[in-house]
Amino acid sequence: MAVARERNKNHILKRTLTMTFSNARTFVAVSLCLSLMNMSLGAAEISQVALYRGADRQTRLEKAAQAEGSVVWYTSIALGESSRYVELFEKRYPFIKVHLVRSNSSRMAQRYTAEYQAGTFLADVLDTGDITIEFFRRKGMLQAYYSPLAEQFDKRFIQPQNFWVANRATMTVLGYNTRFVKAAEVPTRYEEVLDAKWKDKISLEREDSEWFMALMEYWGEQKGKAFFQKLRAQNPRIRTGHTLQAQLIAAGEDALSPDTHSGGIASAQRAGAPVDWVNLEPVVVANNVAALAKNAPHPNAAMLFLDFMLSKDGAQKILRDVNRIPTHPEVPPNPPRLRDGFNFIVIDPAKYNDGAARYGKLWREWVLQE
Repeated sequence: MAVARERNKNHILKRTLTMTFSNARTFVAVSLCLSLMNMSLGAAEISQVALYRGADRQTRLEKAAQAEGSVVWYTSIALGESSRYVELFEKRYPFIKVHLVRSNSSRMAQRYTAEYQAGTFLADVLDTGDITIEFFRRKGMLQAYYSPLAEQFDKRFIQPQNFWVANRATMTVLGYNTRFVKAAEVPTRYEEVLDAKWKDKISLEREDSEWFMALMEYWGEQKGKAFFQKLRAQNPRIRTGHTLQAQLIAAGEDALSPDTHSGGIASAQRAGAPVDWVNLEPVVVANNVAALAKNAPHPNAAMLFLDFMLSKDGAQKILRDVNRIPTHPEVPPNPPRLRDGFNFIVIDPAKYNDGAARYGKLWREWVLQE
C-alpha cells in the first residue's frame, strides 16, 4: 500500500510538472525531478518489475505504466526510422508518451555515463550496438530483465545474463559490382578473395577491427594472421564508413569487398545499382540491442517498450519495412537471404571490450599498415 501511495503521489506531481513545463529544455528538469522521486521506490522494486514472470505480468505492467505516463528512449536509430517506432508504440499504449533522445553510440555512452555518475537518472531504455551496451553492463549501469518473447529468439541474439536480446542485426558480407565481377568468378570462400586477380580491386572499411577480431577468434591466431597479411598484400583501398564503401562499390570505384554490410548493398540493389552480395561463411554479425537502464525512472513503461522492440507485430515488423534485419525468427528480412540460409557468428561484445586495444593494434599493423 505504501508503494501504491508513493506512486500515486508521484503521478500527481508529474502531471502538475508536465502541465507547467512543455518544451524540451524543461523536460530534462522535469525528468530529473521525477527520477529523484522514483529513487525512493528503490532498486529492489525496479528489479522486481524487470524480472517478474507471473501470469498477470502484462496487466500489472500496463496498470503501473499508466501511472508513470512516459518512457525515455536513448537510441542510435536514425530519426526518420525511430519516429515510426514511437508512433506505433504510442498507438498501442496511448497512455504512455515516448521521449526520444537520438544520438550516435559514442555520444550516448558519454551522456549516460555522465548522468549516471552524477546520480541523474533520466534514461529508461538504452538502444544501440551491444559493444557500447556491454560497457554499461560492466559498469553496473544496467538492470537485467525478463521478457517472455526472448524464448523465441536464436540464442546467439541473447545476452547470457539476460541484460538484453538483440532486436536487429548487421551482417558483414562480400559485396561486389556485377559489372566488374562475373557471376562465375565471385568468391564464395574467404580464401578466394586472396586470388591474384583481385589485387588492387578490393576495398576494406577502416574501422572494422570488430570483424577482424571475430574471425581471428574463430580461426585462431595462426590462420587469422596468415589470411589478413595476405589480404593486405592485395593492396586494398581503405574506405571510411560502410555507407561510403557500398556507394563506391555501386559506382564501380571498387569491384568488391569482403567486409561490406549486406543492408547497404541490398539497399543499393533495390535502388537499381549493379550490385549483389555473397555470404562468406562464417558471416560475422554485429548485434544492436535495447537494455534497461539501472534506476530507470519509468520501469513498467520501459518493460512494455522492451517487449515492443522484440514483438513481431511491433518493432520487428518496422525493421523489415525499413529494410533492416530483424532478429525475430518469424519476421524474415527483405529478402530473406539477408539473414537466413547460412552459418554466422556474432561478435562477442565481452571479448571485444577485453581485447579491443590488442586487436585494434593488430588490425592497424597487419591490414592498414599504420
